[in-house]
Formats: sequence, structure tokens, C-alpha cells
Amino acid sequence: MTEDKQIIFQQCIEKVTHIPTLPKVLDRILAMSSDPDVEVEDIADAILQDKVLTARMIRLVNSAFWGIRREIVSIREAIVYLGLQQVRNIVTTVSLFNTFQSRNPLFRVATIWEHGLGCAMISRRIAEIIKYPEPEKAYLGGLLHDIGEVILSQFCIEQFDQVIDLVKDQKIGFYDAENQIIGISHADFGEWFKAQWGFSDELAEVITYHHSPDKAQINPELVSIVSLANLFCNVRGLDHHYYQLLKVSFRDEPAWRKLAEKSSVLNKMDVERFTLDLDSVVDEVKQVVKEVYQDA
Repeated sequence: MTEDKQIIFQQCIEKVTHIPTLPKVLDRILAMSSDPDVEVEDIADAILQDKVLTARMIRLVNSAFWGIRREIVSIREAIVYLGLQQVRNIVTTVSLFNTFQSRNPLFRVATIWEHGLGCAMISRRIAEIIKYPEPEKAYLGGLLHDIGEVILSQFCIEQFDQVIDLVKDQKIGFYDAENQIIGISHADFGEWFKAQWGFSDELAEVITYHHSPDKAQINPELVSIVSLANLFCNVRGLDHHYYQLLKVSFRDEPAWRKLAEKSSVLNKMDVERFTLDLDSVVDEVKQVVKEVYQDA
């Protein structure tokens, strides 16, 4: 971050009157699921203490996206079928939705999580296509890549309203509009959330470089997966409910080139086949997003 951007960033952070901690139930479940000796019943009991979390989690695991062929009716069943890593990600997905209460009448903070869920599911699918060994890590990166927009939209309200106007008038993306109006973007909050919430170095890098994956150093493959997923979601209407006139040539994207270097599958795959595979799950993703957040 340049010195000028650092000054703007600090000015923005000074407006943050309150940054919520991670929800207690999420914090507890993350800690428990990291314990190799944890019992399924203990995690199930922790989840069941939050009725909204329980309901949304059951909806999500019963979506076709997770590939379970029978209806899951209990949290214990979900844990057994999905495993702890996927359960951690699902709990994170549904817990964070209400972490920030919207303070901006022109922008629903819920749209950040809705876009994040769509991007998480597409990131996971891309990871499966290219045989990335940790698809659940790709899911988490997709879910949280735009979390910096929460701060900009809720604590720099006047400037972010101008960002929205620019996005609507010129049909450009939020990243470009934020840089033009505010001087920083949501991508500049990776290290800050790492300090606030203990995000990993890899996750902080995804947040920081998902618009410039060629700059990633720690895990450029993971950043590139999320970068491609984000582009795909935006051009397929899995965005923030503001139309963006984006012309994307996937093969020319730095993220595609980076992944093609690592993945023989992607290197041999044409763009049409790649997008066709992702297009096959777009309607499903939209339905899952609607179902998970239908009570929000």
C-alpha cells in the first residue's frame, strides 16, 4: 500500500466505531472442530444452541450443491455426512450474515454475504475442476474475499454512496469505483482483518489480491481460484444487485494463466467448456443463496 493510500486507509479505520468480534457460537465451533478428539455430539450441541444457525445450516446442506442424496434432518447427520472441514465452512457462512448490522440505507450489507456465498460455491467448483487439493479452503476464500466492503459501506457511508452512484452510472465494478472515489478499495483490508479476527496469511492474501492475483506470493493458486470465481459471479449476475458492464476474456486473465501453469486439466480445457461447467450450477447457486437467506 502506498503512503497516500495508507493515510486514506487510516482515516477510514478511524471511523470504525465498533468492529464486532466473531460470533461466540462460531468461535466456539471453530475451536472445537480443530480438536482431533472432539465428539460429533459436542459440535452438534453447540450448533443447536443457535436456532437461526441450525435452520440455515440444514437448508444449506440439503441443497443439491453438496451432493447428499438423502434429506438431512439433523445437525449430527450433517456433520457425519460432510465432515468437520465442510461443517466449519457452512457454520462460518451462516454465522457471519448477521455479524454486521446494516448502517447504510442505500446498500444492504446482506448483498456482500450473498455474493460471497455464490463466489464460495463457484470457487469450490473451480477447485474441483482443476483438482486443487483443498476445495474447502477455496470455499472459505470465496466467502470472505469482499469482506472489506463491509467496512467501506457501513463506516464510510457518504463516500460509498458516491461509489454506488458511479457503479450505477458507469456500470463499472465496485473495486474500480472505490479506488476512484475513496482512494482505497475493499481489497486493502486483508491484513487488517487478519489482525482483527485472526485470519490466516492465505486468507488475508485472498482478500488483498483477488483483483490482482499476479501479485500473490503465499498461495497464488488459491488467490487465482477466487479471482476467477469472482469474475464469473459478476458476469453471471451473482453480484451485488448492481449491473456491471464487464467484458471478460477468461483465458487472458492473469488468474487463468496462473492456474493453467499448475493444472494440466485447465491447461487442456477450452474456455467454453470451463464456463459451461460453471454455468450448469449458476441457477442452483442462486437458489441456494435465496434459500439460505430467505429469512433475512
